[in-house]
Amino acid sequence: MDVASLVSTWSALVQQLALVFTDATARTWEQIALGWVLRRGPATVTGMIRTLGRLADRHWTVYHKFFYRAAWSLQTLSAYLMTYVIGPMILESGRTNATTGKPIADLNLDDTTAGRYGKHVAHAGWFKDASATGPATQGTVIHWAHNWIVGAITLRLPGWTLLRWVLPAVFALYRKKADCNKSHPFATRQVLAAQMVCHVAQALPGVEIRVAADGQYATRDMVQGLPEGVSLVSRICRDAAIYALPPARRPKGKRGPSPKKGKRLPTPQNIAARRTKGWKTITVCRQGRQVQRQVLGITCLWYHVCRAVPIRLVIVRDPVGKQKDDFLFCTDATVPDEQIVQRYYDRWGVEECIWESKQQMGFETTRGWCSKTVNHQAPLAMVLVTLVKAWYARCAAAEPSLLPETTPWNPAKTRPSFLDMLSALRRVLWEHRILPNSRSTARVRDILKTVAYALSAAA
Repeated sequence: MDVASLVSTWSALVQQLALVFTDATARTWEQIALGWVLRRGPATVTGMIRTLGRLADRHWTVYHKFFYRAAWSLQTLSAYLMTYVIGPMILESGRTNATTGKPIADLNLDDTTAGRYGKHVAHAGWFKDASATGPATQGTVIHWAHNWIVGAITLRLPGWTLLRWVLPAVFALYRKKADCNKSHPFATRQVLAAQMVCHVAQALPGVEIRVAADGQYATRDMVQGLPEGVSLVSRICRDAAIYALPPARRPKGKRGPSPKKGKRLPTPQNIAARRTKGWKTITVCRQGRQVQRQVLGITCLWYHVCRAVPIRLVIVRDPVGKQKDDFLFCTDATVPDEQIVQRYYDRWGVEECIWESKQQMGFETTRGWCSKTVNHQAPLAMVLVTLVKAWYARCAAAEPSLLPETTPWNPAKTRPSFLDMLSALRRVLWEHRILPNSRSTARVRDILKTVAYALSAAA
């Protein structure tokens, strides 16, 4: 593929989302997307305008108004992103349910903080940054920030061995009670997460959605808010009150309604300590490596959270003993134990995409402060993460020059990082922008290629 074809593929992806905007705003969106991707440094609108140069042919206020005045919805943009960009990638992955024949997509949920400055930044508050907790920070870090809940769809595409494609898809801004009103009633993170799952199910009606989330989302609000046919994998409390399944028949001579639960079982922690039989060894992929784990699965009731719906409790043990036992559960008791463990391990991908959006796309360096800008600006960083990955997945297989180059200190590198993908796109866009305008000698063209390589911030 030549440079023009690679640029056309990128433009086609951006234009697929332009349907969300009006004709005038769609043109602004295309320019902002280009300036945001090429911009190195904080994700400020002014910086994007300067990066575009003469390509920014509109008044500078138009680009600012795109975030706080233009009539477009983040939820609609997210729906189009899933329908036109992520949907085809789900079909390409080839994973289907053997029983129903539906394509399968894993939706991983987590929340993160985005540090902000200034008392007048809308919806900011004091939030704990769990990723900055440890000896290096001398305790818990609580900072003035926004709290975003992120849902990312995880795929594995043919031809990319052990590479996990994590695509941010849905976003919600959590507000504290003091920051809510009648037009925006208070909702917990768990309620917002359940609404996000419903949004994904509506945008991908023919896809089987499988959700994985951290232990804080293992609540009744989350479980009961899931759409029909959607299962959740999460952590269960070590001391959770679990019960055996209710008897199939009412005990003889006992009156009243049929029992909703069986006898009380030991806590998961006690079961892990006492049970010696029933363990089996499985092999799963954890952060790109094949590892062995011992698992013990039990079908039971977690009545406090899931009510009378049976769950599959899975106790995961490291055979080497370096890691503590993990306690997982799935709201669908028919799911195999190995699949439950793999789905939870794949949940770590949402942490990686959050880190990528912060480090490479400026998710945490936006400068908007009014309510509408706050709700529009930062999530676009994650939307662009998905677009960059979708472009790379389409083009890199047919264009070997986009693959990461080996180096003396890493001669065996085969799997591209997100920075490799972003650098490849930047290099293509800069070459298309610089080289066609140059009719100089071959030496000058080589120098311009070097400049384009430096501007791409190659990994």
